[in-house]
Amino acid sequence: MASSAPTTPVSSLRPPVSSATKLVSPSSLFLPCNPEPKFPTVVAARPIQPPLSASSHEPPRALASFSPAADEADPEPAPLTLRRICSGHVPEHVLRRMEEVGYILATDVQREALPALFSGRDCVLHAQTGSGKTLTYLLRIFSVMNTQRSSVQALIVVPTRELGIQVAKVVRLLAAKPMGLEMEQNKSYTVMALLDGGTLKRQRSWLKADPPAIVVATIGSLCQMLEKQVFKLDTVRILVIDEVDFMFNSSKQVSSLRKLLTLYSSCNSRQTVFASASIPQHNRFLHDCIQQKWTKGDVVHIHVNPIEPMPSCLNHRYLTCHRNRRHQTLLHLLQRDNPESGIIFVGEQVHQIKHICCSSPGKEVYDLMTSLSVAE
Repeated sequence: MASSAPTTPVSSLRPPVSSATKLVSPSSLFLPCNPEPKFPTVVAARPIQPPLSASSHEPPRALASFSPAADEADPEPAPLTLRRICSGHVPEHVLRRMEEVGYILATDVQREALPALFSGRDCVLHAQTGSGKTLTYLLRIFSVMNTQRSSVQALIVVPTRELGIQVAKVVRLLAAKPMGLEMEQNKSYTVMALLDGGTLKRQRSWLKADPPAIVVATIGSLCQMLEKQVFKLDTVRILVIDEVDFMFNSSKQVSSLRKLLTLYSSCNSRQTVFASASIPQHNRFLHDCIQQKWTKGDVVHIHVNPIEPMPSCLNHRYLTCHRNRRHQTLLHLLQRDNPESGIIFVGEQVHQIKHICCSSPGKEVYDLMTSLSVAE
């Protein structure tokens, strides 16, 4: 464990071309501030063995013997499992379901963040994409759920509809009934995806009649509901802001986000979790969290520094072209590279992209945006 953040930011090690990698210029919120204030930071890194003192007469253990007996006498500790960390906090049926879908061993961010989250402290989860941040805050959410209460108890705010669909899918996956386990009816969790492009009228009726326990929402749709007083956040125990750097770099979303953090709810009545792969000037961000009362004063920064380099088998390329030739260029790349499978991230012109992909013979095209219902 180190007491300060590493000198190499996580964002510099992430792939330059990815929809999940948000290469955006820092907003004024993250402008440098000298001197930078210091806050509690947990950095997950490989421990370094201290040097032997000059007065020590015992040779290093690694050099004392190379016999198999020596290796057997000092076995490596068993990897830490998620069940071991979550035991006594997360309900058994959630742990069973978690293991069914393949979540067994804890990642670095989960080992460092879950104890702090279970203690009730506000956290900033700062780790690279794919490190397990989503499962980390979801396990904390399931640990505080009260199935006897008919109210919104956890709110997860995401910047885009696509990310909201992905998060809601994971929530439902973990909330499902495990195989071979009898569950009482009142132990089920209801999940609502309140996302841009959804049927707000239907969701408004749902919120009034039988409020879900967990809501995954984009900031725009959420603020519409809050402004119309469809529901309030006074019963929310955990507020998660996912991809917080992306939202603070969007002038359209930052104003609504500030209202959500201070006007519609208070940091003293909830546990607040920020999650992001990159937080420029994170010490300044933590300072603003406390000064603007987005979090409590004892907020902890969980910074997982990736040690392993990017896999050598990954190649990154990018191509610039005129705006009017994007679709033609995409078709050319598909025909030239002929990939076995792939994911194409789009904006609003979904049907045009789907038509282009269908022009590539022998390829099955699945439209994720229209095939998943946000009202499920």
